[in-house]
Amino acid sequence: MKEKPSIVFFDMDHTVIAIDCDVSWKYFLVSEGLAPATDRAKADHFLDLYHRGVSDVEKFLQFQLREFKGCTPEEMSELAQRHFDTRVHQAIYPLAKRAVEEFQALGIPVVLLTGTNKIIAEPIAQWLGMSDLLATELEIRDKRFTGKIIEPYLMQEGKVKIAGEYCRIRHTSLSQATCYADSINDVPLFEEAGRAVVINPHDKNLIEMARSRNWCIERWSLK
Repeated sequence: MKEKPSIVFFDMDHTVIAIDCDVSWKYFLVSEGLAPATDRAKADHFLDLYHRGVSDVEKFLQFQLREFKGCTPEEMSELAQRHFDTRVHQAIYPLAKRAVEEFQALGIPVVLLTGTNKIIAEPIAQWLGMSDLLATELEIRDKRFTGKIIEPYLMQEGKVKIAGEYCRIRHTSLSQATCYADSINDVPLFEEAGRAVVINPHDKNLIEMARSRNWCIERWSLK
């Protein structure tokens, strides 16, 4: 796509930040005494499944949202801000910040698109100055989280669905959008995008796919 994109979507983990936020969040909760130490290994295990494209979404969400159940949005937002301040801010790629600013200077909406839940992702979107945030929504009843999500979970086809709906509401389409992401799980999104930009790919299959389909590959670092 040579023309100016109508919207630019940025994935979050290992795209605008150099870490996985869900893993970082669990490590943070352990350090705060809010989760058992064994959760570190469990978080790493779920991340490995994700990288291999074989996530057990139901078990992951039960594990990941355990500490949300019964808490208010205000309580968890305060924790999420502390998590961002102490663990995430330092992991934001300078080139990600620059890219967001450059697109915005051209008047192009820039959207953070992530499977991570909105409470954890919101401080990152705010700091980057994103135009909007599309993240997994959490169910609330009686002003407290239930520990469940509002479908869809924003991974693979779920991301495509939500991004596509977002585009249609704005009288455009994914074929006119640019998408930045890092994972084999983002291939469905890349295939629909007008321009795909793969950030720091490690998966050999993804690298080969990117090269064969002329997707752009960029290497970002924290330096």
